[in-house]
Amino acid sequence: MRKSKPYSPAAVKKRELLPKDPYLRKTPNPDGAVCAGCGAVYKSKRWALPGKGASVSLKARASIPAVVTCPACQKARDKYPGGVVTLRGHFLDGHRDEILNLVRNEEARARGYNPLERIIEIKSRAGGIEVTTTTEKLAQRIGREVKKAYGGTLGYTWSHDVKFARVGWEREKEGRESR
Repeated sequence: MRKSKPYSPAAVKKRELLPKDPYLRKTPNPDGAVCAGCGAVYKSKRWALPGKGASVSLKARASIPAVVTCPACQKARDKYPGGVVTLRGHFLDGHRDEILNLVRNEEARARGYNPLERIIEIKSRAGGIEVTTTTEKLAQRIGREVKKAYGGTLGYTWSHDVKFARVGWEREKEGRESR
């Protein structure tokens, strides 16, 4: 006989109580719909980039069921971030271009898996750089890759009521630290 785990309502999150993305449609887009902003194609309840299994030929474009705006383009237009990455420290001053290239490369890699993961904006702030992303997962990935490549300290803060993550990376010295 198998022992079952004790049930605790406090330990179980109900699906209705989990935070939802307000930019995801409640009714699905028509199959084959194309985003007017980025060209992503909606196929089988998923967004995909052209050339990634959902390419649209010129002949097929004439019969596109709908031209819509994908959630990532809507978030970028409204500047509605799902995550914020803050990069700080004296190390950043000497390696700004390298780190920004790493951030853009990580966005390109993530966008290959999910075209809704994008960088909304990269701002230079006093003492650092602030990168806003469309998803909290992309912010987490960018922070993890910067720490893996350059060391430093990394911190995560997640919001409990909305899908939002704040990621902070900092490195002061030139030598390797906090690996």
